[in-house]
Amino acid sequence: MDRNIPANQQRSKAVILWLIVGLFMVYTQIIIGGITRLTGSGLSITKWEIVTGTLPPMTEEVWQEEFVKYQETPQYKKINVGMKMGSIFTAGTFKFIYFWEYLHRLWARSMGFVFLFPFLFFYLRQWIPKSLARRLGIVVLLAALAATFGWIMVASGLVNRPWVNAYKLSLHLCIGISVFIALWWAFIRYLHPNRIVKKINVNRYVITMLTLLVIQIFLGGVMSGTKAALFVNTWPDLNGAIIPAEIFELRNWSMYNFNNYEETGFLVTLVQFLHRGLAYIITVYAIYILVKRSFASSKESIKSYYAFIALLLIQVLVGIITLIKSIGMIPVYWGVIHQGVAVLLLSAYILHTYYSKWSIAFKESTQQHL
Repeated sequence: MDRNIPANQQRSKAVILWLIVGLFMVYTQIIIGGITRLTGSGLSITKWEIVTGTLPPMTEEVWQEEFVKYQETPQYKKINVGMKMGSIFTAGTFKFIYFWEYLHRLWARSMGFVFLFPFLFFYLRQWIPKSLARRLGIVVLLAALAATFGWIMVASGLVNRPWVNAYKLSLHLCIGISVFIALWWAFIRYLHPNRIVKKINVNRYVITMLTLLVIQIFLGGVMSGTKAALFVNTWPDLNGAIIPAEIFELRNWSMYNFNNYEETGFLVTLVQFLHRGLAYIITVYAIYILVKRSFASSKESIKSYYAFIALLLIQVLVGIITLIKSIGMIPVYWGVIHQGVAVLLLSAYILHTYYSKWSIAFKESTQQHL
């Protein structure tokens, strides 16, 4: 340790660095998950092996065994029949899709080690306050839930469908993002241990916006799971219509259409309409809040809201580009950017929420002392 720096400050810096590494790894996992999804790689590994699946196939014989297992899946039989073994550098080959799913699982395992051992070290040396330990406990529980639901999602594509269930994919995405947000919140709170955050009576605009953002992320997951952009990729209209007529046909609102969405175009059209419409609503509502200044007026609160607005506009633009480029296949590059910006967008608003809550609590506390 540097003797010129107080021990408590050095401890804080070590914990902060650890949390930053954790945030980076979780964010990277979300990005890798996006690539895995967009390249159709998620079903290439047909077993969930927590320990024995750590090492990839090391010989051609083992590779062939894995390929034979994949050939029994609906995805291979219905979509990728005739696929070659190839290499990890050749898109569309078995080794290529296996690589991305393997990396996705390996990165998740690596996160476990990066979190566990430093946590035990910091905790035993009493470098982690109880409040941070509680918040990190929530992060661990959410991470375990994400991993478990990830396999449930993969298993849904190994029976009848050639793709994973869209609703389960969306839930897996939401849980994965919640891991990042929970860790982000723990990080923010640790950086400002002396600030009192009011837990109730938060500005109604904050609650409304957070609710809209969560719904939008879920709809985005369903969009991805149904590959809706491949069927409706025109903008600003939806294949020639501003409001598709089939949405108003009551016979389309059946459990069959919602459960067997790959057989009909109803859910694809509906989720497109809802996802686009909610994007417009969020944008208008965000600008309305900005004009009314319906949030705490601290410098931190204002700056974080401007960052949120900027990311929101970028997200809308990237979404449109991703949509119109989805001809034959969803562009991996733009699709991953769209997912990555969504996480940053929500993070910016969570930061704004924190500063708004702190500002409200600070003002009320000041008034009580006057």
